[in-house]
Amino acid sequence: MKSISLDYHHQRGTHCITTAMMNLFNHFGIALSEEICFGLGGGLGFTYARGRDMDQFMVFGRSDDLELNICEILGVHAILKQEHNSEKALQSIISLLERGEPVLVDLDTSRLSYLSRTLDWPEYATHGGHKAVITGYEEVTRTLEVYDYIWGTPRSLPVEDLFKAWKTYSGISPASNLWYEFTVPNTFIDLDQALRKGIYLNVYRMLTPWNKFHGIDAMRSFLREVPNWPYLMNEEKRKKLAFSSYIALEIGGTGKSAFRRMFSRFLKQAGHILDEPQLINVGEHYREISLLWTELAERIRVGSIDPNEGIFSGSPDNEQLTDEIYKREYEQFQKLHNLSSSWL
Repeated sequence: MKSISLDYHHQRGTHCITTAMMNLFNHFGIALSEEICFGLGGGLGFTYARGRDMDQFMVFGRSDDLELNICEILGVHAILKQEHNSEKALQSIISLLERGEPVLVDLDTSRLSYLSRTLDWPEYATHGGHKAVITGYEEVTRTLEVYDYIWGTPRSLPVEDLFKAWKTYSGISPASNLWYEFTVPNTFIDLDQALRKGIYLNVYRMLTPWNKFHGIDAMRSFLREVPNWPYLMNEEKRKKLAFSSYIALEIGGTGKSAFRRMFSRFLKQAGHILDEPQLINVGEHYREISLLWTELAERIRVGSIDPNEGIFSGSPDNEQLTDEIYKREYEQFQKLHNLSSSWL
């Protein structure tokens, strides 16, 4: 009977992906703060995807492929693996654990009972892309040892619960049984070089995203539309969408205020490392922007309780707030664009 528990040090963090990558890199032998992981992966972003046939719109404040971007910039080879048969996928996880390798897996927040209770995540709102690290397996009880971002000790996850959370449908594309395998080099890329590449990547992906659902244009669409959701949907759907959006933007592991506070801390750390005062200045602006997002998130929360109040009240203050957020985000990314272009 197999009983595996790796020697793995876990430090609690703010967001699932950046916490997992911080701890995995520490396991690989490189010490990075969570904020540096966020910035190396070009982590600041915005996603807003909606459609007539989508039960739930997608709204969140980070970029996609954050974990793969971090690895590419640091020179770590990362492969996203998938096996549609859940038992075969589990055996692949166990094989990696037997080799002494912790395993990063992609899960659905709403289907992890311990996490959905903590975040008050609504059952109707599927939310894939959550990352956790498996570090052990007990064959007798068929349970896995899982480290998740806000807990200092591992969770015990029954295999059948893993299988449920290992499948998601976000409204755009289904995903099932995803995990990552890493090949770590003997030496890593110079941190100064990596920081500049991470900032340039973030600028590029925000200002020239690969589709209309991401980046500054998606943010503009969301900020223009959210006060006008009463004209786009009925009250029941509006309340549900407002609540899931509030969680995703403010409390659902996103670093508060749609990742803007985390980005602020990253820019300040990077500014000191690279001796670039302008990064510190933009970081301070993002701290202020984060407060505006928190104010907006609270208005969205109020609207999730009363569909004619808060962001849906019709007050001109709502559009003044959303206009200010967009203007300030755009201005700061133009500054970062000008600075990062000078590094090329």
